Amino acid sequence: MKKDFLFKNLTDALQNRIPQRGKLADVLAELLGIEKEAVYRRLRGSVPFSFQEVYTIAIYLGFSLDSIAENISPVTRQMTVLMIEFLEPQESDYKKLESFSSSIHRLKDDPDSESGAIGSIIPSSLCVSYQYIYKFQLFKWSHQFGDPKKVKSYAETNASERLNHLNRNFVEGVQDSPKSVYILDRRFIEYFVNDIRFFFDVRLITKEDVSLLKEDLHLLLNDLERYATNGRFDSGNRVDIFLANVHFDANYNYIDATNYKLTMMRTFTFSDSYSFDEVVFQNMKNWLNFLKRTSTLISHGNVTERIRFFERQRKFINTL
Repeated sequence: MKKDFLFKNLTDALQNRIPQRGKLADVLAELLGIEKEAVYRRLRGSVPFSFQEVYTIAIYLGFSLDSIAENISPVTRQMTVLMIEFLEPQESDYKKLESFSSSIHRLKDDPDSESGAIGSIIPSSLCVSYQYIYKFQLFKWSHQFGDPKKVKSYAETNASERLNHLNRNFVEGVQDSPKSVYILDRRFIEYFVNDIRFFFDVRLITKEDVSLLKEDLHLLLNDLERYATNGRFDSGNRVDIFLANVHFDANYNYIDATNYKLTMMRTFTFSDSYSFDEVVFQNMKNWLNFLKRTSTLISHGNVTERIRFFERQRKFINTL
């Protein structure tokens, strides 16, 4: 009975996302790297889906594993932690990132979709575009949560070319979405600069490293100011940039698409707790709407506030 319950919930979720059986089989065959006949055997129940297959499908199509495993109580909504080994990724790590990147790229085909980031840290959809900023985040992550016996110096910390490719693909996907929203803590640059100071003071990064990070931070600000001035990414898609007037208790990323809602809470510098649960998403969206009402929009106008903000950030960076 339990097996039948799980199978029915899974097939219902698949049919809700892609009602056409032929198209569903094509999508699953490409996603899982198996023949269409093997997909049909799974859809008929002749062969069970493996847990890894279900996980990959859930990430790509945007539904919660909890939603197919059991009936969820309104007071026990769960989030799943996506743990990735960024410095020495295994094939399974790459597959998780590729599935997530694929789901991001589907946004450009949904004219009503929106992606966003809320927080006091440099959003991942921005930081991965800047070599030394991203390298510093990897370095910081390795010291906080990596194996102490394998911790590398800043100079030795490097992402693999495959990971860099996935990062570029991720940024393109975000900027191709019809609309993006950023709500930033006014001190997010200051927090990052203070982290740099700490690692410099304990002699884990050099003066040359600091100079490279300063250059990257100025590049980031230049790009962010251009996006705010134009109200659009270079791709031409709309971006709303807000400066928060209240303190954040957490950092969130989200996707609001017609067929799925994804909430991601940033934990452990890079790792995310995520949920496709619509109740979790609605709670986050309520908070987002509150923040929009209480924050200052610096794109699409408000020239004076925008200029003052970026001047303050540049001056702070130059104190390094």
